[in-house]
Parts: sequence; structure tokens; C-alpha cells
Amino acid sequence: MQELGLTVAEIATVYAFLPITSILGPPLSGLVADRFGRFKQVVVANMVLTVVLHCALLYVPARPRASIRMSCGPDGNVLTWSCNTCHQQLNNTQLQLTLQLCEFDCVSPPSELSVCVHEEDLATCHNYSLFDQITLNGTVLSWREEEKCNHTLYNPLYDQQVYHTLSCSSQCHVKCQVMQVPQCHVSDDPDSTANTFWIYFVLRMIATFFLNSLFTMMDAMTLAIVRQHNGDYGKQRFLFILGLATVPLLAGFTLDWHEASVGYKDYSPAFYLGAALCLVSAALITRLCFTVEPSGDKVVADLLKLVTRPEINVYLVMVLVMGSNWGFLESYLFLYLETLHAPSYLMGLTLTVGSLVGMPVMLIADAVVEKLRRPTIFIISFFIYAIRHIGYSYINDPWLVFPFEVLEVFTYQLMWVAAITYCSILAPKGLLATMTGLTGAIHFSLGRGLGSLVGGHLINNLGLPAAFRAYGGIAAGSGILYVLIHFCYIKKKLSAREEERQREAGECLPMMDNDAAHVLVNQVTAESSL
Repeated sequence: MQELGLTVAEIATVYAFLPITSILGPPLSGLVADRFGRFKQVVVANMVLTVVLHCALLYVPARPRASIRMSCGPDGNVLTWSCNTCHQQLNNTQLQLTLQLCEFDCVSPPSELSVCVHEEDLATCHNYSLFDQITLNGTVLSWREEEKCNHTLYNPLYDQQVYHTLSCSSQCHVKCQVMQVPQCHVSDDPDSTANTFWIYFVLRMIATFFLNSLFTMMDAMTLAIVRQHNGDYGKQRFLFILGLATVPLLAGFTLDWHEASVGYKDYSPAFYLGAALCLVSAALITRLCFTVEPSGDKVVADLLKLVTRPEINVYLVMVLVMGSNWGFLESYLFLYLETLHAPSYLMGLTLTVGSLVGMPVMLIADAVVEKLRRPTIFIISFFIYAIRHIGYSYINDPWLVFPFEVLEVFTYQLMWVAAITYCSILAPKGLLATMTGLTGAIHFSLGRGLGSLVGGHLINNLGLPAAFRAYGGIAAGSGILYVLIHFCYIKKKLSAREEERQREAGECLPMMDNDAAHVLVNQVTAESSL
């Protein structure tokens, strides 16, 4: 979005509306798959449309980039914007400018190409070579003189020292191209066309609709195959996490290599890599053999069961609160690490470490979930979230983030295995895909939006460290509340429903042979195990 020239306000608008499509997509796709029993077709359709629409983002017409040139001589420096506007709003604005491609602007240039930064007395000058690019932080001063706008950089910060002014000692003026150029984006700016924003906005909304549908449908399909072949869902998550840990690194290295080759930032290799992997997945999905029981004709009646059963309502609210904790960290952890001056590669490593630690656990995740029971996993996740939030708030070295990132194995990896496999227990007949789609939408979309909203208000009023501690309190309080509700109310409801299932199974036993009866009893016992 930044490369296309979208403003911060426009990017915020896109992110504000994305949760709407994320909430609508998964349940609708799940409902279609359940209604017609067309799991494979729905998944492949979502995957193809995801590829096409995301690749289409690469062809959104970009806004013309503003450019800045710096010219300096003995009297100081002047910044010149390519836009034909005054930019008074840049006055006293802090900017980071990287100077490159510097050259003399005269007939007989001297041999030494350098810039001079002055201390407060103006007599002391420190020269720095301009043959290589240098990066300066400073304040832009703007003023109008005879209908002409002028800008200069003063109080430059270089090599961890603040100077007073910047000039070039040679009588021959020096001109430099400036990288990391802020956009103009004022009312009379010809670059501020709305077409780029609206084309991107519409494409992104539709693409996200199918992308989130695809994620949750893949979960539902995997769960259906695991149940049919009596497999372990955790082992499938192992491979998912393996891809999550390796492919982003591959994409990052590919982008860096491509940028070094072409000389500018271009995200298309990452898009095409993702498209290729999706198409390979689509081809593999068409070869899968599995069956899912359709919901039948009583779709409305079955859907009402999702919103009227107390155990399902409590489960979905629990997923929402859990998703808000996840969304808070996804939205603000990197922002907090930036205040601790964390390098970019450290932030990327947080994703890799969390994934790598979770991989071996996924091999035994089903056994752990069955041993501890799903509600216990949810309770543990709430309290581990509290530890993570409060722990982050007290670190003063960004490298100390990793002990808390390891705990993600409880708050995300194990929790999600428990949540998704819980769907097959709680879902009414024929609504497995709908239930998993609703779970995914609530956690990753609605929950994330809630976490971002609440976290934003907490940060605005309390500051970052205190906001993390406050959210730790929210997580701990939610865990205590879930303990009370589950053991004082929901557990009794689930026990009554288990007895009802076993009675239904017992009534069917006389009509079956011994082997079939044995299989049915085992299935009922497994599905009602909590």
C-alpha cells in the first residue's frame, strides 16, 4: 500500500474495513460447503480466486511518486519537492532523509565530494563523504518568499550527534537525490488521485473475503479427513507451522535479492511465490478422497442450534476473547519492540521462533489435548496470555522477548488444536464447516479487531507498557470467569447432552450387527469426550 502511494489515513481505512469481509467470508463459504456437501469444489474455488485477486493488486495503478532533491552550498541547504505545492504542513516536521547519487553542479568541480555539518558555534565543521549514501535525521523548516516555497534541513542528526546546520564547503553547489521521500498529499496535489485508493480497496476487500474463507475451509477439510481416517489433527498442524516458519523467510530473501538486482523495492516475487504454492495446493486437493455429511434441508433449524445452545455460545465468546488477546499482540507487539529499538530481523525472528518451538509439540498435540481436556487448555491459554502481556511490559531489552514468544505454543498452537477439534464435538449434524468457519472468523477477524480497538484506547490513555499490563489483567480475569462458567454451568449441560447421545446410540444398537454397534459406541464416546 505504501509503494502504491496510499496515505496513512487510507491504509488505516483499509485495515478498518478488512475485518468485515473476514467475518462474512468463512461462515458463508462453510454454509455453502455444508449445504451442498461440496467441500473440495468450495476450497479450490476459494484458492483460485484468492490467487487471481491478490495478483491483481500488483496491477493497481500507483500514484506518481514525489521526489526531493537537496542542493547545498556554503550558505546552507535547500530541499526541493517535485510537487507544485508549498507544503507548509511540513514546517518543523522530523524527517529521515537518505542522500544518494550526489554530484557537483558546475563546470570545473573539485575532487572532494562531501557535506559539512556545523556545531552550534558555526565555526566548527565536520566533513562527511558523499560518494556513498548517508542517512540524516533532521527538522524541516519551511518559509514563503515572493510566492515561492523554501525548505531547509536543520538540526541534523548524524552518527548519534545533533548538529546545528548542514552545508557544503565548496563554492560549487552539490545536488543529491533523496530516498525515503514523504508523499505530498495535499488538497491541490496532482498526485492525490482517489482512483488508486478505490481500486485497491475494492480488490483487497474481495481478495480478503476469499483468503479468510480459504483458511477456515482448509481447517474444516483437514478435520474431516482426520476424522475419516482416524488421524491426528496436530500432525497436520505440524506441517502447517513448518510452512509458516520457512516460506516467509524464503519470500523475504527473494525480495531482498530481487531488490538488489533491479535497484528498487518490488513485492511481486512474493505474490507470485504465494500464487505458485496455492496452485500446487489446489492440484493436490483435487486428488483427495473424503466425504462430509451434508446438512440436509433443515438448514435454518440447524443454524438456530448454533446460536441457542449455551455451550456453543460460551465457546464462541471464549474464542472471541482469546482472539482479542492474539489481536492485541499482533497489532502492538512490534510497535512496542520498536520503542526498544529492536532491529527488523529480530521482529521476523519472533515469528520463526514461535513456529519452530510449536512444531514438535504438534506431533503430540492431540494426545495432550485429550489428556488435559479442551476446557483445561483454554484456561491455561488465558493465564499464559496474562503472563506474556505482563512479561512484555517489563522488558527493557528487545532480545528478552523470546522467552515469552516460546509461550505461544500454549496460547496459539495447542489452543487452536483444542478449538478446532472442539468444533467436531459441538457442531450440530452437517454444520462442521460452518462451525469451523465461524470459529476462524471470530478469532482471527472479530477478535483481532476487538483487540486492536481496546488496545488502541488503552495505549492512548495509559501508554504502551501499562496497556500491556492492563491486557494481562483482562486475560487473567477472562480465565477466572471461564473457570466459573464452565465448571458451575456448562459442564452439567455437556454431561446431559452426553447422556442424550448415548441413549440415542443405545436405541440404534438392536438394529445393528455387533461390529457396527461397537463402532458407533466408540464414536459417541470419543465425540462426547471433553
